[in-house]
Amino acid sequence: MKKNEATRGRFIVLDGPDGAGKSTQVKLLAAELEKRGVTVKSLREPGGTALGEAIRALLLNQTTIHIDALAEAFLFQAARAHLIREVVGPALERGEWIICDRFTLSTLVYQGYAGGIKKKIIKQLSSAAIDGVKPDAYIVLTLPAKTSVDRRANRSADRMESKGETYLKNVFNGFATESKKRGSPYKKVDGQGTVEEVQKRIWSHIERVLTAVQSSKFKVNGTIGFTLRACKIIN
Repeated sequence: MKKNEATRGRFIVLDGPDGAGKSTQVKLLAAELEKRGVTVKSLREPGGTALGEAIRALLLNQTTIHIDALAEAFLFQAARAHLIREVVGPALERGEWIICDRFTLSTLVYQGYAGGIKKKIIKQLSSAAIDGVKPDAYIVLTLPAKTSVDRRANRSADRMESKGETYLKNVFNGFATESKKRGSPYKKVDGQGTVEEVQKRIWSHIERVLTAVQSSKFKVNGTIGFTLRACKIIN
């Protein structure tokens, strides 16, 4: 992003397997940031635009059209590319913060680890879709597979959740493998416990991002103020 780091918005992602509580935590995090005067836009993938929501309905909410893993990957990336260009990029330039429910890791896990598409291909597609826009914090909520199943027991499974035990096992393996790699950009957060406990764990990471932003703004404003005072003295 070309915009000054002190005024650029920040991009936060919450990811993880189904049942991890991402949607709830996105709402809580947005509210917490807004209390601190931050302008926040909450998004989900796929979604966030008319095109994205149409693709979401096709991928998750229908069972009459067969869509293989490679086609899924292209559809997810199409929605992502549109979201980045139409919503995320412009919002960051305006200084707004973005909190997104899922991002590139989900595609790598669901269509790569579980769907069998080569991970190199998934990463190349993601790179083209995001066009250099990367999260400032990427939180991955973790929990045991049984807990995920228990949490989802009282709601209908979507198309991705209905792919069987082996598929879901590979999903959990994918998230675990990627989040523990050396140099990984992902911050693992335990998704077990009460909603409030998980919220506190997430906030411990995001608070650092907010503090860094506030510090950079202080430095910029301090430099401007010093320059103006120096000009007055010289004049």
